Amino acid sequence: MTSYLVIVNPASGRGRARLRADALRSGLPKSCHVEVVETGHRGAAAELAAGRATSVDRIIAVGGDGTLNEVLSGLVATGRSAQELPELSFLPAGTANAATRAFGFNSDPDAVAGALPEVDSRPVDVGIVSHEGGERPFLLWFGAGYDAVVIEALNATRTGLMGLSGLMANSRQVLGALNRYAAPQIEMEVDGSSFGLVSSVFLANVRAVAFGGILAETADPFDGQLDVVAVPPGSKSKLIRQGLSILTSSLARAKGVRHTVGTQMKLNSPGRVPFQLDGEPVGMLPAAVRLKRGAVRLLLT
Repeated sequence: MTSYLVIVNPASGRGRARLRADALRSGLPKSCHVEVVETGHRGAAAELAAGRATSVDRIIAVGGDGTLNEVLSGLVATGRSAQELPELSFLPAGTANAATRAFGFNSDPDAVAGALPEVDSRPVDVGIVSHEGGERPFLLWFGAGYDAVVIEALNATRTGLMGLSGLMANSRQVLGALNRYAAPQIEMEVDGSSFGLVSSVFLANVRAVAFGGILAETADPFDGQLDVVAVPPGSKSKLIRQGLSILTSSLARAKGVRHTVGTQMKLNSPGRVPFQLDGEPVGMLPAAVRLKRGAVRLLLT
């Protein structure tokens, strides 16, 4: 009998998460043991995942990208190998859902319930970020500099809109935050070698990220490396033009943008540079990033 722990962020998607979780529970075979729990505060999903990591077969995160990242954080924090951890899946119910674009997660709870009993999991790479606040993983992408400024502005508005719709609806706030940002230069090292000075850095584990954009077409969460996409210092108008390329082709293809791959990175700056993970503001540089290959087993529904 397969056991499921369904971790739900009830505030996600303006209440859609709770409805989808109920539909998922109803659709799973009666032979399964399904427990649905709701989060009540930030960090609760991580606590639940870590606390139940040895007692269930599968954990399904229901909510937005932040909920998925919290559950991932709880599992990785146990220090156990992928084979010792529950298999992980995601039922999207948020407003940005970058993970849906990146991995093709199905948002129909009936379809997910029908697919789960037959689907096999696949070990997926996870980035681990060490900073003054501790360690935290990311499944999708890490962004330092302008990217994190945009994410921080969108989170601060609390309109419920994220992704491209949130960017358009909150364009005044976002542009104001970008205009106020001093853009200190970032010193970067990739696999022990200097990567020079840059103004923004993206570490992509997946091809498609927030806002419907593409950081690097070669990014693959199963290849054992992170794609490093770095934007060199320049005028704000030039940086905006480069940033728009994320919506038309890929940022890695933009003129002047540097692209490489690696498994270990160090980032530092003499000024205050924010960074974000999977669309959630986390802290300020310095930070060290390493890739953990096949860290969790992902159920792709």
